[in-house]
Amino acid sequence: MLIVLAELLTIGIAIAISPLAIVAVILMATAGKGRTNGTAFILGCYVFGVTFVGVLALIGRAAGADEVDSGPHVTVDIAEIVLGAGLLVLAFMQWRQRSHTGTPKWMASLDGLTVWKAFFIGILISGPLSPKDLPLLTAAGGRIAQAALPVEQVVAVVLIFGVIGVAAILVPWLFSVVSPSTVEARLTGPRTWLVANHAVITTVLFLILGFKLIGSGVADLAG
Repeated sequence: MLIVLAELLTIGIAIAISPLAIVAVILMATAGKGRTNGTAFILGCYVFGVTFVGVLALIGRAAGADEVDSGPHVTVDIAEIVLGAGLLVLAFMQWRQRSHTGTPKWMASLDGLTVWKAFFIGILISGPLSPKDLPLLTAAGGRIAQAALPVEQVVAVVLIFGVIGVAAILVPWLFSVVSPSTVEARLTGPRTWLVANHAVITTVLFLILGFKLIGSGVADLAG
């Protein structure tokens, strides 16, 4: 199980480093809603991540992806290569948008969110509307499906991977819980920097993860 988690660590960290999601939690925290809407937002991200990865892992294992040299196993490796190539394309697209440093329009409405809307936005940002996270979650599901682990360990891997994926957005949330009186002073600077540099940060992550996924898929096929 630890070996599988080690293999997934890079992917989990890349998912965690999601500038716009971090900024969203910071905005909720500095608006005084970090402990309510921020909590709901993080839960939305976590629930989508573990559900998506868990379902993919379940489907893969049911198809026999955990059997070395099986057709489903090879299919997962090929899908990983394709996802890696897709991330390289997205890296190029993000780099071309690096001059766009404005705050996305949807962030302007975060102050008036209800708890359930914050939860729903967390779901959307963690996958359906994220060009970065969805392919990475797909790759993680494929990797877990290939692991020859008992069911209880697969469940544990999925749940732990979900925690890694929301680790970065937990930081501003913790500030809002532990020190709500100083949260704005501490987080305004990081928020401004992340908004201004999110395209460059995402480009670097796309490049690293794109080559990693391609390399992992090719290595598995060659082995």
